[in-house]
Amino acid sequence: MRRAPIRPGLLAACTVMSVVTAGADECAVAPEPSAVSSFDVPGFEARLGAFLHGVGGAEKGTYDLNPELIFPKLPFGEDRWWRLLIPRPHLGGLINLEGRTSSGYAGALWTVPFRHRLFGELFFDGALHDGYTNDAPAGRSDLGCAILFHVGGSFGYRFTEHWSWMVTVDHESNGHSVFGIACEGLGAQTHNQGFNDYGTRIGYSF
Repeated sequence: MRRAPIRPGLLAACTVMSVVTAGADECAVAPEPSAVSSFDVPGFEARLGAFLHGVGGAEKGTYDLNPELIFPKLPFGEDRWWRLLIPRPHLGGLINLEGRTSSGYAGALWTVPFRHRLFGELFFDGALHDGYTNDAPAGRSDLGCAILFHVGGSFGYRFTEHWSWMVTVDHESNGHSVFGIACEGLGAQTHNQGFNDYGTRIGYSF
């Protein structure tokens, strides 16, 4: 029996189909890395930022330098979805560059990844300061207590595995208005001026 000749057009079509199929298979075996893994920073992270200090308050119009060190995430829930809820310990300082109140803080930081390399953060800390608790002179804030709450959040973008950038809203106060905390024996008369700081930071993970 004589074999039918192979037509050139049919041979070309089969070749194209095989190439397309092979390309699809290659794509199927190389899934995009998950957003969670790219933001679950395994090591340390150092950050440096600049803030507008005491916006709207007695110490407004001054600036803070903000160094911060973030430690690895606590070793819980390594393979669980709720690992996102585990915080990273962090500590840092808000160093006023014009002689107003400076503070140091330490606490917990939660980072949540979004699409397109974006991420959001919340932090909840305790802070010590070198400012006035009562009877502050002009241009200084009456903070009421020696130990303050330090809370806030950031919204940022991760350029690479190591480098990131973010904008941050930062608040420090003694919590008297919310929790009724009283210091210096003043009870309901405890001062609670606090600070609202707004700034930007860069971070490097290592």
